[in-house]
Amino acid sequence: MFTGIVKEIGSVKAVRRGADMVHLEIECPVIRPVIVEGDSIAINGCDLTATVLTQNGFKCDATLETLKRTTLGDLQVREKVNLEPSLTPTTSISGHFVLGHIDGVGEIRSLKRTGDQAELVVAPPGDLLKFIAEKGSITIAGVGLTVVDVTSDTFSCWVIPYTIEHTTLGSMQPGSKVNLEADVLARYVVRALESGIPAKREGITEEFLREYGF
Repeated sequence: MFTGIVKEIGSVKAVRRGADMVHLEIECPVIRPVIVEGDSIAINGCDLTATVLTQNGFKCDATLETLKRTTLGDLQVREKVNLEPSLTPTTSISGHFVLGHIDGVGEIRSLKRTGDQAELVVAPPGDLLKFIAEKGSITIAGVGLTVVDVTSDTFSCWVIPYTIEHTTLGSMQPGSKVNLEADVLARYVVRALESGIPAKREGITEEFLREYGF
C-alpha cells in the first residue's frame, strides 16, 4: 500500500533483460536506509519487491505480466524513476490510498506551464476512462494527483511547483508513456455497477455498498 507521495527520484543503475523477466538495479541513497530486503517499493507507481539490497539502493525483478502492463520494460540505464516505500503503521497518509497495481499505460498529450505550475493532459487507455472523474484521484507514474477535467479521450491535472521539482513529471514530453492507477474505490464501484443492480434500487445506498463488500 502506498500514498502517491514520491519520496525520491531514483536512478536506474543496471538493466538485465531475460526471456520473460527484467532485472533492475535502482540507486536511491535517500530512502535506502529505510528499506529492508523483501520490502515493497513503488517504481513509477508499480509495486515491486526489493529482492537484494545494495550500498545505495536495491535490486528487483519485473515479471512478464508486469512488463505487459507497465512501462518498466522500457527503462534504460541512468533513467530517472519515481520511488515510494510502502506504508508502515506510523506513516503519515498525505495522499490517497494507492495499491501499486497498474491499470494501464497512458500517453502524455501535453505539459503546459503557467507560471510555476503546469497543466498535465494525459490520454489513458479507452477502458480506463470510466474509472476517472473530475475531483477524483489518479496516480500517474507513481504520483498521486487530483483530476481537474475529463474529456472523451483525455483527462487533465494541475501539477504544483513542488511536484514538478521532486518527481519526474516536470521532465515529461508529449508522447511519453506513463503508468496509470485509478482510484481503488472507483474501480470497485464501477465493477459492482457493471455486475448488475436490481431495478428497484435507486443510486448507491448504504445497503448496496455493504452487499458489495464496502
